[in-house]
Amino acid sequence: MIQNNYFLTNEDLREHFYELIDWNEIVPIYENNFSDSKLYESTQNPKLEMAPTNPDEAISYYEEILKSCGEISGMYVSQVASVVDAKGLKFENGDVVHPQEMVDVIQMYHDAGLGPAAFKRKYGGLGVPSIIKAMIAELMYRSDSSITIAVGSMGLAAILEVCASEEMKNEWIPKLISGNYTVTMGLSEPDFGSDLPNITTKAIQKDDGWYLTGTKRFQTVACGVNGGPGITLTLARTGSLESGARGLSFFIVENKNYVIQGIEKKLGIKASATCETVFENSKGYLVGKEGFGLVKYVMGMLNGARLSVSSQGTGIVTAAYEEALKYAKERYQFGKPIYEIPAVKKLLVRMERELAGMRCLMVEAAYSVDKYYWYEDGREVTAEENKTAKFWEKVANTLTPISKYYNSEMCNDLVYDGLQVLGGAGYTEDYDLSRLYRDARITNIYDGTTQIQVNAAIGGITSGMTQTGTFRAYLDHLAKGSESNQSLTEIRSVFESIVETYKSIPDQNTKESFSFEVVESAARLVVGLLLERSKNKSKSRKEIRTKWCKEFHVDSLGILTANHIKLKSA
Repeated sequence: MIQNNYFLTNEDLREHFYELIDWNEIVPIYENNFSDSKLYESTQNPKLEMAPTNPDEAISYYEEILKSCGEISGMYVSQVASVVDAKGLKFENGDVVHPQEMVDVIQMYHDAGLGPAAFKRKYGGLGVPSIIKAMIAELMYRSDSSITIAVGSMGLAAILEVCASEEMKNEWIPKLISGNYTVTMGLSEPDFGSDLPNITTKAIQKDDGWYLTGTKRFQTVACGVNGGPGITLTLARTGSLESGARGLSFFIVENKNYVIQGIEKKLGIKASATCETVFENSKGYLVGKEGFGLVKYVMGMLNGARLSVSSQGTGIVTAAYEEALKYAKERYQFGKPIYEIPAVKKLLVRMERELAGMRCLMVEAAYSVDKYYWYEDGREVTAEENKTAKFWEKVANTLTPISKYYNSEMCNDLVYDGLQVLGGAGYTEDYDLSRLYRDARITNIYDGTTQIQVNAAIGGITSGMTQTGTFRAYLDHLAKGSESNQSLTEIRSVFESIVETYKSIPDQNTKESFSFEVVESAARLVVGLLLERSKNKSKSRKEIRTKWCKEFHVDSLGILTANHIKLKSA
């Protein structure tokens, strides 16, 4: 793979950081009047030593983190990715063995402090907003998915900051960070994947605590890394089977207390251990309140995971585009680089344009979380601040599944085109496109398939398009500054017609079968608005962004028009 600093050489990502993101909106909210630095002055707590004291310090702090991540990802991880993929994993006597090259670069990430990016500083984390977490994930996923999953899995435990008791937070989060734990979502079972309300893993309370019995499937890095520590955040039944979702609770179970039955042989992410785990009277620690496992805690954890997949899609496509572009400029046929052949150039131009849209959506989804999440941090807020937070919470609940669905589907689509640029060479293992192509395929499957994401988003879109609805208000917010754009006006009009046509379908099963067309149309409209806004804000790349917008809107109008025709046929 291309070897360089993946942050410093990514012009589009850098423009987002330095020009397009309004840090004056995010930093004051996230840093809470720089409370961490003030606390450091009074306590000298070493965990708070790097806390910024003003907006400029905060931005510089975030910048240094991205530079460090870009350096490790681009200079080191990228160079062992193909080796790690080729070696894969071994399963010997109940133990999972990872390639040493993988172990070495994972340690580099941890040594740089990038493992606990998701946690607050007071627990030993980096203490960065969701936008920076999204960018970190993109940089890491560009270099390799298997390695990034092992490091980034720790971020799943950020849900503990929301739902665990203070005692549990102070005990477990610093331990996870200092011990370089892996963290797993203990949800799916052999007979229940998305149908979580019916899972059968049982938790029984005894005098000295809780004990779990059952089997979980598709448990990513539940084994830890080569004997290292790990936990599974496990959904288990504490109520009767008839109690459904309300009978499920949330537990921490350490990997020393369960057995790895085996690992899956997969199409891609071959060095990421996907385990089947068996709990046999395994010691567990209840997180939060009994009965809130699925309805509150797991959904919060899944939303964080889905944002990560949005970044994964963006990172993989960035790798595929850069590798394909490099090949196209170096590969000569008919006396010229194949980049100059119109059919080949068309593929690359579309990849670049659609990737720009993916990154806009990735950043916006993270931004929507930053706009509300920290108002729930126990701080006092005004009535107006509370109103704003509630608005962005509703937006985030719709944008999160949209960004996961859209960026994962586009990832598969665009990596396909990247491989096509290389032709027969791309189909061989001599080039990284074949690995990227295999790794891309999981993105629209795990952490909720595209169909699950569509189901999660459709309600927020359709109910939100009433005259006083949140999604309508959000679209109006995005459109500010682009009101005179005729292409966007036409696309918005078609989208409004799509929603009304969808609502008018009388048969519920028929309506559900057309949910994808509505969500796809909403996604194209949102991304188009975001691209237009980025063009309006851009100082250094306005010309290329203008070109992207024009071509993107043409494609979107075609997609939405076709979707409207389909809906009318129903």
